[in-house]
Amino acid sequence: MKVDSWSGTIISIPFQNHQIDGLFYHLVTDVEHLRNKPVLLRLHGLLGNLLDETEHDLPYILAKHGYSSMTINTIMANLGLFFGFGIFDEAMPQIHAACMYLRQMGFQKIILVGHGLGGAMAIRYGALQQQQFPSPAIQGIIAIATAYSLPDTIRKRWTRFGSQPSYQEVYEKAKTLYPSKPGHDLPDDETIVVKRAHGPTVRPEHSEIYTLKTWWALAGPEADGPKAYQHIGGIKVPVLLVHGQYDEMIDPQECAALGNVATTAGNPDVTLLHLEAGHDLSGKHEELGQEVVKWIQERFE
Repeated sequence: MKVDSWSGTIISIPFQNHQIDGLFYHLVTDVEHLRNKPVLLRLHGLLGNLLDETEHDLPYILAKHGYSSMTINTIMANLGLFFGFGIFDEAMPQIHAACMYLRQMGFQKIILVGHGLGGAMAIRYGALQQQQFPSPAIQGIIAIATAYSLPDTIRKRWTRFGSQPSYQEVYEKAKTLYPSKPGHDLPDDETIVVKRAHGPTVRPEHSEIYTLKTWWALAGPEADGPKAYQHIGGIKVPVLLVHGQYDEMIDPQECAALGNVATTAGNPDVTLLHLEAGHDLSGKHEELGQEVVKWIQERFE
């Protein structure tokens, strides 16, 4: 019977009055491994890593080549957007706590990896490194199927499918929670169900659920955190941008546009990788894993 030399361990990282759950896919290692081999911290997309089927093969491929990885769910995952506590910028301290956890384990090189929303979070965190989270420093960022501006992408998608309610209708309702006049009584937050949000039918799989506050922080036109183009110019570590040529959710040209912003801002190591796949990279996970391994080996070995 074949026995793998790596295993997955469910972890819980204390954070304020809560905890960050994740899966640590680790090798049987020694101090030399921790010092020289990078570890990859994987951030979830909109569904969270327990439900999202994208890149589930990546930890296994990484482990076969000698790399450990940790997958975490932040407050943005799963039910965070539904119940009002999934605020984009408030996920950054949780990512920092996960980086500190890996450093305390002995890892010296940390690379952030994110798909979709996770890619936007990785870029935002990377741009905040010097000002807010200088230690431990991350050594690289891999952003997969990441929007140039997540609010713009959501607005365009809702318009294309004729969402119910429309983007403008949600905006008009959400902005009442943020009046400019001090002392004004604010209405309570409320849950909104958007039909035809990313598909042509009113079936649940084409719908999205937010509260007005979580929508405002993620998809509203004034939400700066999820606008990757505003932050990627502040990242000076190596960046790998991956996109599917047939992505049905995000225009593939957005990958090139993000890369152009990064290189124009002075980052000397920005790599673009286009795969013949859709948004979830179905059928291309092995190729993705091999390309990620190659990118790591060329820079961090």
